[in-house]
Amino acid sequence: MHRRIVIGLLLVAVASSAGHAAAAPPRWTGRYTVRAGDSLGEIAQRYAVSLQTLARVNRLDWHAPLLIGVVLRVPAKDAPAPAWAGAYVVRPGDTLSGIALRFHVSLSQLAAANSIDPAGLLLSGSRLRVPRIAVTPIDLAHIVENNVYSRGAIGYDVSYPNCAVAVPASPVFAVIGLNGGRPFTTNPCFASEWAAARKPRGVYINTAYGPALFHQITPACDAAGSDRPLGPALQRAYAVGCSEAAAALKLLAPVSPLAIWVDIEPANTWSSRRGLNVATIEGILDRLLAQAGHPMIGVYSDASFWHRIVGDWRSLSVPEWIAPAAVDPPGCPLGFAAGPVWLNQSSNGELDLDTAC
Repeated sequence: MHRRIVIGLLLVAVASSAGHAAAAPPRWTGRYTVRAGDSLGEIAQRYAVSLQTLARVNRLDWHAPLLIGVVLRVPAKDAPAPAWAGAYVVRPGDTLSGIALRFHVSLSQLAAANSIDPAGLLLSGSRLRVPRIAVTPIDLAHIVENNVYSRGAIGYDVSYPNCAVAVPASPVFAVIGLNGGRPFTTNPCFASEWAAARKPRGVYINTAYGPALFHQITPACDAAGSDRPLGPALQRAYAVGCSEAAAALKLLAPVSPLAIWVDIEPANTWSSRRGLNVATIEGILDRLLAQAGHPMIGVYSDASFWHRIVGDWRSLSVPEWIAPAAVDPPGCPLGFAAGPVWLNQSSNGELDLDTAC
């Protein structure tokens, strides 16, 4: 009897060892940089994984203090096997985020479907499975979940009209305009305004839609637009937005902003066909969100601007920065889409000020 028990235990141990050896590598949903006040338990709860799993995949002692600035790899929670839209063979120069953009899936979804680290090395010639994801027209899976601004904090925003203005030292955050009032242009004093601003620093980019912008469409964004299940005009509008974001990201290469705000207001050109404007904004946001380890992405507008440009479209969950209304209500106003209000803009007569909500 004793011998049977020992043999049984050995068989269980061998089976357990074999199963462990054959276990698939974890699927990564992304990376998370630890901030002040974070705990490993809270991060695990936010991403719906166990504390022990999060600690194990990052080789951490979950009893030990969590250091600010440490980058954690976050494993994806278990999910039903996806349907496959097809396969893609990686070519020289490809990036995982670019492939995700082309097939209209999020970076995390593509990485999880292939059990690879989204920030890892992508080998030319490797074959990727592309999941067919049932999502809303815009995939916002990568939105940062915590407000990056302290409630009640006062900041300011400046751009090309403020090149000769001394940057104030007292506000606790800043947002710098990247463009010269139009997409595909440059704020001539961006570098000096960025250098003079106090951290944390964000940027905002100008956006628009119009036939005059068609010549700015990049080949990659043209392909991404053509892959959309839309008519030709909407595909072109999507490609315009994608190209605006790509141009902005190229300008931003030397800096690392805390946030990128997408400026949507009627001071720029927009179509009377609101669907074209919606497609342009989708292209902008999709391209920004396709970055590996992207900063927070938000939208600047107000209810009046928003309705004039896109009508009743509210399929957003990105943070909102509210432009000044004719009569500013006390505190933080209501948003214009479906996202949380993070900033409210006002003016002191000389400079635009922003209050964190």
